Amino acid sequence: MNQSYGKQPDARDMKSGPSLRPAKEHEAVHLAVLMDIASRGLVSWYWSTLAPAGEPPMEIGRARIQTRNDLPSHFSRWTVAEHERQIVGASAGYMIPDPYNPGDVNELPEVYAPLLELETQAAGCWFLMSLSVYPEFRHRGIGSCLLQAAISQAQGYPAGRMALTVSRENRDALALYVRSGFSEAARRRYIAFPGSSESGDWILLTRDLSS
Repeated sequence: MNQSYGKQPDARDMKSGPSLRPAKEHEAVHLAVLMDIASRGLVSWYWSTLAPAGEPPMEIGRARIQTRNDLPSHFSRWTVAEHERQIVGASAGYMIPDPYNPGDVNELPEVYAPLLELETQAAGCWFLMSLSVYPEFRHRGIGSCLLQAAISQAQGYPAGRMALTVSRENRDALALYVRSGFSEAARRRYIAFPGSSESGDWILLTRDLSS
């Protein structure tokens, strides 16, 4: 991929924790990349199915995040982690209403079916849609900071529980969530998409928000 997403600071110079703030509209390209990292390539594949000939999938993702305020991925729902005024990670979440109405999902590819089934089981929860950190900044506590901020945000909503989905093969993320008080509520078979070599399951994790 030849498109530049902006200069990243040197991870070796990071001596303090990140600063967190709401995302801005013009940062949608970062959010698209980080959302794709969190999904392990699923969303960029999906965006490629929407892209006209010759248009990069990431441009589709950027435009959707920037302009589609009817989607959970809209930039207004994101928190970014910064180091030296550069984005190093981000997270996003929203309330899943109860009862849950996923809307018109007939046009979604089959690979999304297990994820939608798990989201249905998370009705009434505050749902962490995405959390990721650029690879060169991992294992420095940034993911933990973003997760704790998301938990605090969720506690401000009328939800008794927080939920998220994670691939069984995403072991680092799974370990972080378990350490942070999440436990398995359900799982569904992972359906591979073109270019994906993963297998196993999608796992729904939940956490009580009373503490």
